Amino acid sequence: MKYLPVLFGYHATGVGNSHVPLSLCRNWAGSGRGVRLYVPSAEDGVDYPWVITAMGGLKKKLVYRFGSDEAPARMTERLFLEREGQSPLVYLWAGLSLDIFRQCREAGAKIVVERINCHQTTARRIVLEAGERYGLDPGTVYTPESLEEERQKLALCAAIFCPSPMVRASMIENGVPAEKLLDTSYGWEPTRFPMHGAEKPKNDRPVFLFAGTLCLRKGIPLLLDAWEKADLDAELLLLGGIDPAFEAYLQPRLHGKNIRHVPYTREIGKYFNRADVFVFPTLEEGGPMVTYEAMAHRVPPLVTAMGGGAIVRDGRDGVILSDDDVSAWAEAMTAMVADRAKARELGEEAEKRAMEFTWDRVAARRARLLEETFPGLWAGRNAEGS
Repeated sequence: MKYLPVLFGYHATGVGNSHVPLSLCRNWAGSGRGVRLYVPSAEDGVDYPWVITAMGGLKKKLVYRFGSDEAPARMTERLFLEREGQSPLVYLWAGLSLDIFRQCREAGAKIVVERINCHQTTARRIVLEAGERYGLDPGTVYTPESLEEERQKLALCAAIFCPSPMVRASMIENGVPAEKLLDTSYGWEPTRFPMHGAEKPKNDRPVFLFAGTLCLRKGIPLLLDAWEKADLDAELLLLGGIDPAFEAYLQPRLHGKNIRHVPYTREIGKYFNRADVFVFPTLEEGGPMVTYEAMAHRVPPLVTAMGGGAIVRDGRDGVILSDDDVSAWAEAMTAMVADRAKARELGEEAEKRAMEFTWDRVAARRARLLEETFPGLWAGRNAEGS
């Protein structure tokens, strides 16, 4: 098999979720492993020869303006089936229909799927429990229909990439056979962060950084309660948009002591470079890239197990804390302020650890997993790398 067909259901920007398949495919192609990445559309700078878009120009404008939310992905699925319908192996991503899984399987293809989050049944339980704990309405957290659709998709797959131990555990918890699970990670791209490795500014008072959507699932109530309890001479910088369902709860608390909110930025690297501690008490994740990126900037992470992904080792290059213990979080933040030399030492270890998770290394490890699982893949390739 000369190349791996990959299907991604969203506009490819090079950031966010699309950054992952683009990074993997770029490194695979660079090592002589053929790929074809199908996407609905792409930003002007995403013009690799192995990226195939389902629409562009006027058609793209019309579909995004007048079509349904699902239309771009469904158009891409049709193109994928037309061109790759006879492929013996396909790699499917998020935002795709159950039909594409069924049709690929009926055509004889083995399916590899990417898990960008935990199993929905586990995620639903976690968020509902958090809503009850904090007296907050979690909103609609997956429907019976979506849970059943996920069950059917996973049953049709031959292999499932699990980007963290927690994703793997959620699969096992819900009866997915262990032999289908491929343990892996996410990563980070040094070229995206020219300030990594640069000298960090010395802040007058420590800066604690959170990066991500401000919502219940990301553990914001725990973080704000812990921040209030710690009562530090420090700054809490919340970087990210607010979940609309969470706004009524959150807005009054954004005016708490030494809290600053930055709704959005494309220059997240400068905030990583300025931060002294990364705080990420998320309740449910797949493999949070912000943790990898923060560590690459020598920022020691205080995280939950979910927030640590596949990278954080408790006590060695970060601190892993409970997702429901306010006092433990307050104490950990206080310790970071009380012993800034120790915090810097932890940050240095975090940076060393992050260098093991650059996308070229992650892609090479994933390639070996695929080659071991599907021996005919990339057979006889003209390799330029490992």
